[in-house]
Amino acid sequence: MGSTSDASHSKIKRYFDDLVLGEKFDSRWFSADETEMIEFASQFDPQYFHIDPEKAKSSPFGQIVASGTYTFAIWNKLNMEINGDIAWIAGLGFNDFKFPRPFLPNTPIQSTSHLISKRESKKNPARGVVIHEYKVTDENGGTIFECTCPALVARVTE
Repeated sequence: MGSTSDASHSKIKRYFDDLVLGEKFDSRWFSADETEMIEFASQFDPQYFHIDPEKAKSSPFGQIVASGTYTFAIWNKLNMEINGDIAWIAGLGFNDFKFPRPFLPNTPIQSTSHLISKRESKKNPARGVVIHEYKVTDENGGTIFECTCPALVARVTE
């Protein structure tokens, strides 16, 4: 199963009972150039290997790499494009938050969403609890970012 549509602007919401355990969706491919990564990091994560191409050559990465904050923001943008139609109430946090490989300039990346758990809320019948496994990979299948995220999703109640 996969989708490349922009679900974040869909008028039809998918509620808890509409979500299918095991469903997987892939985002569109995305890449960013070095200038965009440097501009973001200059404001929000000004470490030398994010903002200075010359100094970054002597870093463990050997070049400019995107900050984790930038990578996370891009993941969220891509995720909302594929899961923005879900009737979210609130995220409950992030688990197993990892950046196994750096996001390099001009490297195409893609986000994958996999619904790995869902249950009705024990406290409120108008809500369900879901857990998605998220992963961002590069064009060679290398993992750039991954996490799991429990969240509350609205249920349709009559």
